[in-house]
Amino acid sequence: MDETLELRGFSFAAVPAGVKRADADRLDFALIAADCPAAAACVTTTNLVAAAPVVITRNRIRSGLCRAVLVNSGNANAYSGEQGMNDALALTAAVAAELHTDPELVVPMSTGVIGHALPMDRMLGRIPELVKKLSPVSFTDAARAIMTTDTRPKTVVRSGELSSGPMRIIGMAKGAGMIAPNMATMLVVILTDVKVEPAYLKECLVNAAEKSFNKITIDGDTSTNDTVVVLSGPRPDSPVLGTNAEDRAAFASLLSAACMDLAIQILRDGEGATKLARIRVTGAPDSAAASRMARTIAESPLVKTAFHGADPNWGRIIAAAGRSGVVFDPAAVDLFIGDVPIVKQGTLVSDDWETAAHKVMLKGEFSIALDLKVGEAEAEILTTDLSEEYVTINADYRS
Repeated sequence: MDETLELRGFSFAAVPAGVKRADADRLDFALIAADCPAAAACVTTTNLVAAAPVVITRNRIRSGLCRAVLVNSGNANAYSGEQGMNDALALTAAVAAELHTDPELVVPMSTGVIGHALPMDRMLGRIPELVKKLSPVSFTDAARAIMTTDTRPKTVVRSGELSSGPMRIIGMAKGAGMIAPNMATMLVVILTDVKVEPAYLKECLVNAAEKSFNKITIDGDTSTNDTVVVLSGPRPDSPVLGTNAEDRAAFASLLSAACMDLAIQILRDGEGATKLARIRVTGAPDSAAASRMARTIAESPLVKTAFHGADPNWGRIIAAAGRSGVVFDPAAVDLFIGDVPIVKQGTLVSDDWETAAHKVMLKGEFSIALDLKVGEAEAEILTTDLSEEYVTINADYRS
């Protein structure tokens, strides 16, 4: 266990509950608990089909307080009707009883297959053990338990300074496919030892998510379960983020950095992904147009398969830009792959661009830059390539 993943005031546990298959022995049921009710904020999916745990978490965290987060993988508890709501409520009530706390202070998260009932007999039976195993050194076990098609746990540790002393943030995430802005298919729990008032915590989280989780895309799908929860300063003696403007900016910056770190880890572990590409559109009429074009390019299957083959097929990039709905003059644009100029003023710059661009695309990370020459707005979306393995993983996901 990496001791840097401990944080004063929080404890963690994970057990195998056979959520997806009764005979499975992998960790799939996790609990993150604060010593005392902590200031809390969340952001959740924009999908109209929101899973039961999303609805409950949204409602409960409106209070600005949370004591524990109960997470399962293997079953999304989504599109599960009244039973799904009742099951999530029963699970959080059982945790609350074991912790001797108010059920309204326990929030659920689920990830996995949509449209199946939770195996309540197996899950309820493991809650006493889950609470008993809570430990400040079990963070990594919890991070593993929330994985689905992830190949590795995703964790972050960030440290900073306030005028009153040091502050720390730690976090865990799951996410590898069904990733698109607003939000990606992921569950994220972020913890800080600084006590932040809920309204400012929510403001910081919304801004951080917009710059990170809402700027990544793997396949253009937004799931039913996406949730990011932040818990803050759970002890009476936790340092308090006061009104000092520099301290508040420092906390906001640290939270943004932690979110971006986790977002990039999600991309790098994208299902079948071998490359990370930064799609940057500049010279757009407004930021919404820049984002729309960048996302259209980033989610084009033709562009993404070209990325996988390190094929600098710039025509696919221009074609995706042209169908984005953004008005521009094709004869005016500049296009770069990495630092290699491909098109200037709508015309190929030379006959020997392909070898240099191919070398750029052989790297694990590269950029695509498109300047529209229309306005001053810009946007960046991060994406991955699209491989045969992505198809295999998602074709076999329920088996």
